[in-house]
Amino acid sequence: MQNRFVGLALILFLLAGAAVAQPDRLQLRTDSLTTRDSDDLAASATPLRATMDGMPFQWQVGEELFYKVKYTFFTVGDLYFQVKKADTVRGNPVFHCHMHMKSNSRIPFVNIDDTYDSMIDADEFYSHEFWAYEQQKDHVLYTHYDFDYDAGEVRIIEKKLFESDTVQTLDSTAVLDVRVQDGLSLLFFARANSATSNRQDVNVFAFNKLSQTFINFSGKQEEVSVKDSKVDGWFLDGKMKFVGIAGIKEDFKGWFAPGPQKVPVEAHMKAFLGSVKLFIDDWNNWEEGSERFTRKD
Repeated sequence: MQNRFVGLALILFLLAGAAVAQPDRLQLRTDSLTTRDSDDLAASATPLRATMDGMPFQWQVGEELFYKVKYTFFTVGDLYFQVKKADTVRGNPVFHCHMHMKSNSRIPFVNIDDTYDSMIDADEFYSHEFWAYEQQKDHVLYTHYDFDYDAGEVRIIEKKLFESDTVQTLDSTAVLDVRVQDGLSLLFFARANSATSNRQDVNVFAFNKLSQTFINFSGKQEEVSVKDSKVDGWFLDGKMKFVGIAGIKEDFKGWFAPGPQKVPVEAHMKAFLGSVKLFIDDWNNWEEGSERFTRKD
Protein backbone atom coordinates (compact mmCIF):
# COMPACT_ATOMS: atom_id res chain seq x y z
CA MET A 1 0.00 0.00 0.00
CA GLN A 2 1.44 3.32 -1.03
CA ASN A 3 1.93 6.30 1.29
CA ARG A 4 -1.08 8.64 1.44
CA PHE A 5 -0.80 12.42 1.64
CA VAL A 6 -1.86 14.47 4.67
CA GLY A 7 -5.39 14.53 3.41
CA LEU A 8 -5.57 11.07 4.85
CA ALA A 9 -4.72 12.22 8.28
CA LEU A 10 -8.11 13.12 8.57
CA ILE A 11 -9.62 10.36 10.41
CA LEU A 12 -9.46 12.42 13.52
CA PHE A 13 -6.95 10.38 15.45
CA LEU A 14 -7.98 7.15 13.89
CA LEU A 15 -6.54 4.67 11.48
CA ALA A 16 -8.35 3.50 8.44
CA GLY A 17 -7.78 -0.24 8.47
CA ALA A 18 -6.17 -0.62 5.11
CA ALA A 19 -4.40 -3.88 4.39
CA VAL A 20 -0.97 -4.96 3.30
CA ALA A 21 -0.07 -8.44 2.13
CA GLN A 22 0.65 -10.94 4.88
CA PRO A 23 1.26 -14.71 5.06
CA ASP A 24 -1.70 -17.02 4.48
CA ARG A 25 -2.17 -17.62 8.19
CA LEU A 26 -1.63 -14.83 10.71
CA GLN A 27 -1.10 -15.42 14.40
CA LEU A 28 -1.78 -12.24 16.34
CA ARG A 29 0.33 -11.64 19.42
CA THR A 30 -1.19 -9.95 22.47
CA ASP A 31 1.56 -10.73 24.98
CA SER A 32 3.74 -7.90 23.66
CA LEU A 33 0.93 -5.36 23.91
CA THR A 34 0.17 -5.37 27.61
CA THR A 35 0.68 -7.24 30.84
CA ARG A 36 -3.07 -7.59 31.34
CA ASP A 37 -4.83 -10.83 30.48
CA SER A 38 -7.15 -11.23 27.50
CA ASP A 39 -10.32 -10.74 29.59
CA ASP A 40 -9.05 -7.35 30.69
CA LEU A 41 -8.18 -6.47 27.11
CA ALA A 42 -11.65 -7.39 25.93
CA ALA A 43 -13.15 -5.23 28.66
CA SER A 44 -11.09 -2.28 27.46
CA ALA A 45 -13.35 -2.07 24.41
CA THR A 46 -16.39 -1.35 26.59
CA PRO A 47 -17.19 2.35 27.07
CA LEU A 48 -17.96 3.70 30.50
CA ARG A 49 -21.64 4.45 30.99
CA ALA A 50 -21.19 7.13 33.66
CA THR A 51 -20.64 10.25 31.55
CA MET A 52 -19.76 13.53 33.24
CA ASP A 53 -22.77 15.22 31.67
CA GLY A 54 -25.21 12.42 32.51
CA MET A 55 -25.97 11.88 28.81
CA PRO A 56 -24.83 8.56 27.31
CA PHE A 57 -23.99 8.59 23.61
CA GLN A 58 -27.04 8.45 21.36
CA TRP A 59 -26.98 6.98 17.85
CA GLN A 60 -28.75 9.02 15.18
CA VAL A 61 -29.57 7.23 11.92
CA GLY A 62 -29.19 9.66 9.05
CA GLU A 63 -26.54 11.74 10.81
CA GLU A 64 -24.13 13.31 8.29
CA LEU A 65 -20.97 15.19 9.27
CA PHE A 66 -18.76 17.16 6.86
CA TYR A 67 -15.20 18.22 7.71
CA LYS A 68 -12.42 20.33 6.22
CA VAL A 69 -8.84 19.22 6.75
CA LYS A 70 -6.17 21.93 6.87
CA TYR A 71 -2.39 21.96 6.73
CA THR A 72 -1.20 25.44 7.79
CA PHE A 73 -3.60 27.70 5.85
CA PHE A 74 -4.44 25.26 3.07
CA THR A 75 -7.47 22.99 2.82
CA VAL A 76 -5.98 19.67 1.74
CA GLY A 77 -9.07 17.49 1.83
CA ASP A 78 -12.62 16.77 2.92
CA LEU A 79 -14.13 14.10 5.14
CA TYR A 80 -17.71 12.87 5.23
CA PHE A 81 -19.27 10.59 7.86
CA GLN A 82 -22.72 9.01 7.79
CA VAL A 83 -24.72 6.75 10.12
CA LYS A 84 -26.58 4.78 7.45
CA LYS A 85 -28.85 2.34 9.27
CA ALA A 86 -29.37 -0.08 12.16
CA ASP A 87 -28.60 -3.71 11.33
CA THR A 88 -27.40 -6.99 12.86
CA VAL A 89 -24.25 -9.10 12.46
CA ARG A 90 -24.52 -12.69 13.76
CA GLY A 91 -27.44 -11.59 15.90
CA ASN A 92 -25.59 -8.59 17.38
CA PRO A 93 -27.24 -5.16 17.00
CA VAL A 94 -24.95 -2.86 15.01
CA PHE A 95 -25.02 0.42 13.14
CA HIS A 96 -23.73 0.62 9.58
CA CYS A 97 -21.46 3.67 9.39
CA HIS A 98 -19.79 5.14 6.32
CA MET A 99 -16.84 7.46 5.68
CA HIS A 100 -15.60 9.12 2.49
CA MET A 101 -12.35 11.05 2.17
CA LYS A 102 -11.33 13.09 -0.83
CA SER A 103 -8.25 15.21 -1.48
CA ASN A 104 -8.38 18.76 -2.79
CA SER A 105 -8.36 18.50 -6.60
CA ARG A 106 -6.08 21.55 -6.81
CA ILE A 107 -3.24 19.69 -5.09
CA PRO A 108 -0.98 18.28 -7.83
CA PHE A 109 -0.02 14.60 -7.97
CA VAL A 110 -2.56 13.64 -5.30
CA ASN A 111 -5.78 11.77 -6.04
CA ILE A 112 -7.46 10.45 -2.90
CA ASP A 113 -11.03 9.29 -3.24
CA ASP A 114 -11.51 6.55 -0.64
CA THR A 115 -14.50 5.08 1.18
CA TYR A 116 -14.77 3.04 4.38
CA ASP A 117 -17.69 1.20 5.97
CA SER A 118 -17.99 -0.41 9.37
CA MET A 119 -20.56 -2.45 11.26
CA ILE A 120 -20.19 -1.04 14.79
CA ASP A 121 -21.63 -2.68 17.89
CA ALA A 122 -24.66 -0.68 18.99
CA ASP A 123 -23.90 -0.95 22.72
CA GLU A 124 -20.15 -1.38 23.14
CA PHE A 125 -18.82 0.38 20.02
CA TYR A 126 -16.33 -2.20 18.72
CA SER A 127 -16.08 -3.42 15.13
CA HIS A 128 -17.86 -6.47 13.74
CA GLU A 129 -17.06 -5.92 10.05
CA PHE A 130 -15.08 -3.42 7.98
CA TRP A 131 -14.67 -2.58 4.27
CA ALA A 132 -12.28 -0.21 2.50
CA TYR A 133 -12.11 0.98 -1.10
CA GLU A 134 -8.88 2.94 -1.61
CA GLN A 135 -7.92 4.61 -4.86
CA GLN A 136 -4.49 3.57 -6.14
CA LYS A 137 -2.67 4.64 -9.32
CA ASP A 138 -4.30 2.14 -11.68
CA HIS A 139 -6.78 0.28 -9.49
CA VAL A 140 -8.92 0.37 -6.35
CA LEU A 141 -7.61 -1.59 -3.38
CA TYR A 142 -10.50 -3.45 -1.70
CA THR A 143 -10.09 -4.71 1.87
CA HIS A 144 -12.61 -6.60 3.99
CA TYR A 145 -12.25 -7.57 7.66
CA ASP A 146 -14.84 -9.94 9.17
CA PHE A 147 -14.36 -10.14 12.95
CA ASP A 148 -15.92 -13.37 14.24
CA TYR A 149 -15.44 -13.14 18.00
CA ASP A 150 -17.30 -16.37 18.74
CA ALA A 151 -14.91 -18.27 16.47
CA GLY A 152 -11.93 -16.27 17.75
CA GLU A 153 -10.70 -15.18 14.34
CA VAL A 154 -10.75 -12.45 11.72
CA ARG A 155 -11.03 -13.18 8.02
CA ILE A 156 -9.06 -10.83 5.78
CA ILE A 157 -9.80 -10.42 2.09
CA GLU A 158 -7.89 -8.10 -0.21
CA LYS A 159 -8.45 -7.50 -3.92
CA LYS A 160 -7.17 -5.18 -6.61
CA LEU A 161 -10.10 -3.86 -8.62
CA PHE A 162 -8.96 -2.87 -12.11
CA GLU A 163 -11.27 -1.35 -14.68
CA SER A 164 -11.61 -4.61 -16.57
CA ASP A 165 -10.36 -7.20 -14.10
CA THR A 166 -10.27 -8.17 -10.41
CA VAL A 167 -7.21 -9.79 -8.83
CA GLN A 168 -7.51 -11.31 -5.38
CA THR A 169 -4.25 -10.84 -3.49
CA LEU A 170 -5.17 -12.13 -0.03
CA ASP A 171 -7.71 -14.45 1.58
CA SER A 172 -6.53 -15.26 5.09
CA THR A 173 -7.64 -15.79 8.67
CA ALA A 174 -5.95 -14.65 11.86
CA VAL A 175 -6.41 -15.67 15.46
CA LEU A 176 -8.26 -12.94 17.34
CA ASP A 177 -9.05 -13.30 21.05
CA VAL A 178 -9.89 -9.67 21.86
CA ARG A 179 -12.48 -7.20 20.66
CA VAL A 180 -10.98 -4.62 18.36
CA GLN A 181 -11.60 -1.28 16.71
CA ASP A 182 -11.16 -0.48 13.06
CA GLY A 183 -10.41 3.07 11.94
CA LEU A 184 -14.05 4.08 11.70
CA SER A 185 -15.39 2.34 14.81
CA LEU A 186 -12.61 3.95 16.84
CA LEU A 187 -14.19 7.35 16.19
CA PHE A 188 -17.54 6.22 17.57
CA PHE A 189 -15.84 4.56 20.53
CA ALA A 190 -14.18 7.91 21.26
CA ARG A 191 -17.47 9.76 20.89
CA ALA A 192 -19.19 7.41 23.33
CA ASN A 193 -16.41 7.93 25.89
CA SER A 194 -15.67 11.60 25.26
CA ALA A 195 -17.55 12.86 28.33
CA THR A 196 -15.95 10.35 30.71
CA SER A 197 -12.82 10.50 32.85
CA ASN A 198 -10.91 7.44 31.75
CA ARG A 199 -7.52 6.36 30.35
CA GLN A 200 -7.39 3.38 28.00
CA ASP A 201 -5.12 1.39 25.72
CA VAL A 202 -7.51 0.58 22.87
CA ASN A 203 -6.99 -2.42 20.58
CA VAL A 204 -7.00 -1.45 16.89
CA PHE A 205 -6.85 -3.87 13.97
CA ALA A 206 -5.18 -2.04 11.08
CA PHE A 207 -2.77 -2.99 8.29
CA ASN A 208 -3.66 -6.63 8.97
CA LYS A 209 -2.29 -6.67 12.48
CA LEU A 210 -3.24 -5.87 16.06
CA SER A 211 -1.92 -2.62 17.50
CA GLN A 212 -2.94 -0.16 20.18
CA THR A 213 -3.78 3.49 20.62
CA PHE A 214 -3.67 5.17 24.02
CA ILE A 215 -6.54 7.59 24.71
CA ASN A 216 -6.90 9.88 27.72
CA PHE A 217 -10.54 10.88 28.15
CA SER A 218 -9.98 13.88 30.39
CA GLY A 219 -13.53 14.43 31.63
CA LYS A 220 -12.87 18.15 31.14
CA GLN A 221 -14.27 20.73 28.75
CA GLU A 222 -12.32 23.34 26.79
CA GLU A 223 -13.61 26.20 24.67
CA VAL A 224 -13.37 25.67 20.91
CA SER A 225 -14.91 27.40 17.90
CA VAL A 226 -17.70 25.91 15.82
CA LYS A 227 -18.54 28.14 12.89
CA ASP A 228 -19.06 31.61 14.38
CA SER A 229 -19.82 30.36 17.89
CA LYS A 230 -17.92 29.04 20.90
CA VAL A 231 -18.62 25.75 22.62
CA ASP A 232 -17.17 23.94 25.63
CA GLY A 233 -16.04 20.75 23.96
CA TRP A 234 -15.14 17.55 25.79
CA PHE A 235 -11.37 17.22 25.46
CA LEU A 236 -9.30 14.10 24.92
CA ASP A 237 -5.74 13.46 23.91
CA GLY A 238 -3.58 10.43 23.39
CA LYS A 239 -0.75 8.75 21.57
CA MET A 240 -0.53 6.28 18.74
CA LYS A 241 1.80 3.38 19.47
CA PHE A 242 2.54 2.81 15.79
CA VAL A 243 2.78 4.84 12.60
CA GLY A 244 -0.43 4.91 10.62
CA ILE A 245 -1.44 6.02 7.14
CA ALA A 246 0.01 9.32 5.95
CA GLY A 247 2.63 8.95 8.64
CA ILE A 248 0.09 9.71 11.37
CA LYS A 249 1.94 9.20 14.61
CA GLU A 250 2.50 10.13 18.19
CA ASP A 251 0.25 12.70 19.86
CA PHE A 252 -3.29 13.73 18.95
CA LYS A 253 -6.01 15.92 20.45
CA GLY A 254 -9.77 16.08 19.91
CA TRP A 255 -12.78 18.09 21.06
CA PHE A 256 -16.36 16.78 21.09
CA ALA A 257 -19.53 18.85 21.35
CA PRO A 258 -21.76 18.49 24.42
CA GLY A 259 -25.06 16.69 24.04
CA PRO A 260 -26.09 13.09 23.42
CA GLN A 261 -24.56 12.77 19.93
CA LYS A 262 -21.14 14.05 21.08
CA VAL A 263 -20.10 15.16 17.61
CA PRO A 264 -16.35 15.69 17.04
CA VAL A 265 -15.85 19.35 16.18
CA GLU A 266 -12.06 19.77 15.99
CA ALA A 267 -8.95 17.56 15.99
CA HIS A 268 -5.18 18.09 15.84
CA MET A 269 -2.64 15.41 14.93
CA LYS A 270 0.85 14.84 13.57
CA ALA A 271 1.60 13.48 10.13
CA PHE A 272 4.84 12.89 8.26
CA LEU A 273 5.04 16.46 6.98
CA GLY A 274 3.79 18.29 10.08
CA SER A 275 0.66 19.07 12.04
CA VAL A 276 -2.79 18.92 10.46
CA LYS A 277 -6.12 20.12 11.82
CA LEU A 278 -9.68 19.06 11.15
CA PHE A 279 -12.78 21.26 11.61
CA ILE A 280 -16.48 20.51 11.24
CA ASP A 281 -17.95 22.38 8.27
CA ASP A 282 -21.55 21.22 7.92
CA TRP A 283 -23.98 18.56 9.12
CA ASN A 284 -27.41 16.97 8.83
CA ASN A 285 -29.41 15.38 11.64
CA TRP A 286 -27.26 16.82 14.42
CA GLU A 287 -29.97 18.38 16.55
CA GLU A 288 -27.77 20.29 19.00
CA GLY A 289 -25.62 21.65 16.17
CA SER A 290 -28.60 22.97 14.25
CA GLU A 291 -29.93 24.66 17.39
CA ARG A 292 -26.67 26.24 18.55
CA PHE A 293 -24.48 27.00 15.54
CA THR A 294 -24.68 28.87 12.25
CA ARG A 295 -24.72 26.40 9.37
CA LYS A 296 -23.32 26.77 5.90
CA ASP A 297 -25.80 28.26 3.43
